[in-house]
Amino acid sequence: MSDVVLVKLERRDKAHQIAPPFSLLYLGDSLEKAGFTVRLYNEQGTEANIQKLLELIHEENPVFIGFSCFTDLSLHHSKKASIEIKKKADTPVVWGGIHPTILPEQTLMNDFIDIIAIGEGEETVVELAGLLKTKKRSHMELKNIKGIGFKSKGQLIFNESRPFIKDLDAYSPAWHLLDSDKYIYSGKNFYTQIGSKLSEERVTALYTSRGCPWRCGYCYNQAVNKRVFRSQTPEKIIKEIMFWKKRNVSTVIFEDDNFFSDKNRVLDIIRNVDIKWSATIRANYIANWGEEFVKELSSNGCIELRIGAESGSQKILDIMKKDITVEQIREAVDLCSKYRIKTLLNFMVGIPGETWDDVKMTLDFMDELEKKSEFVSIGSPGVFVPWPGLDLSRRAEENGFIPPENLEGWARQWAQRSRLAPYNDKRIKFLGFYKSLIRRDLKDLSFPLFAKILRNVAAWRWENRYFKYPVDYYIPHFFLELLRKSGMKRLSDALFE
Repeated sequence: MSDVVLVKLERRDKAHQIAPPFSLLYLGDSLEKAGFTVRLYNEQGTEANIQKLLELIHEENPVFIGFSCFTDLSLHHSKKASIEIKKKADTPVVWGGIHPTILPEQTLMNDFIDIIAIGEGEETVVELAGLLKTKKRSHMELKNIKGIGFKSKGQLIFNESRPFIKDLDAYSPAWHLLDSDKYIYSGKNFYTQIGSKLSEERVTALYTSRGCPWRCGYCYNQAVNKRVFRSQTPEKIIKEIMFWKKRNVSTVIFEDDNFFSDKNRVLDIIRNVDIKWSATIRANYIANWGEEFVKELSSNGCIELRIGAESGSQKILDIMKKDITVEQIREAVDLCSKYRIKTLLNFMVGIPGETWDDVKMTLDFMDELEKKSEFVSIGSPGVFVPWPGLDLSRRAEENGFIPPENLEGWARQWAQRSRLAPYNDKRIKFLGFYKSLIRRDLKDLSFPLFAKILRNVAAWRWENRYFKYPVDYYIPHFFLELLRKSGMKRLSDALFE
């Protein structure tokens, strides 16, 4: 029997690889240090895996089940599992993570959720487990736990917020609670949609800090981390890297939102580990810190850097409050290419205030950068989806965007399956499809002719910036979906997937 079962159900789409569930790993460590027993469950949200979760909960009979929830299609799976749990037991269901933190009221109002954890959970789960283990769930007891919301007599009650954890070295990922080998990947599982082609056989991810001090108007950090950056010490991170090197991992990917917020910390780490690595970095860091900095990164294992370029229009970068310039992006790409560091660049369209001329500037900039060097790779431009409570989200609402009113709505919205916002040029809906098709490697298809024809059309559209009348988008989607619904998914995959 375990005191607590912690769950993270992942998206079910074929391309999604299950990355390490850092939220569960750190919460598990915190609970164990406080004397509780824990089970972690991290799987894709299939019917079969949800059934296995129900069987696990029946066996363990925990004092509560905690779900880590992100704003994407995985919300649907967490909802379905929670409903099934409540049908079979009175065990409290607790939701935590980014989604309950940014939308506490809308999350807690659901009947299948008893308690939500808002913000960081390491201290909250320990207090909650201690209370619920005593079978106490009344308003009087729960009101003393900072950072939670709960229900009492039909009312939603939200306690005082919990301060950020200052000493992140106090916690470590509890890898013994999961099969760590499951989170060692082949290189092509990471960021392939941007063009990453890590050559290494064994790659894993690390998360060494929280938050970001910058003010990008589209980023969840505004609402969740309040632009506060905190990090583990170099000594702690080096120890974690050595853990993976003993398992023959040859490349690590730093998944921090802003790995380089503390430049000296990064240099202390990379100078003391002999391993290849990749991380996200801001273009202005590279431009401001200059060639010697990039040279040192290259000399100390850096093989890829991910840069949020976002737009080729300075006007849009300023609306985003990105605090970088188009020229800084160019300079960053040139310096990285000079030292053979591959740059993976993200771009975004659909910003409130953006015109079609701004979009074309972004597409032109993407093409310009990609032609610079073999060390430059650019994925499909994403479409901005407003997070609640952010600067750009408020601007979007002023221009007609109507936020979803429930979990399912947010799951669909984040998956970009609902309509574009009223202020969007409708042509942007198809940019990602055409760009990804142009980049598509067809050698793994059994019958590539169909996809090859579509790719040639997509290349013509992209070159001519002509995205009207996209019959080559709708007709294939219609027939592929028809094949799937007719039970011929293998044929559908052979043609295009």
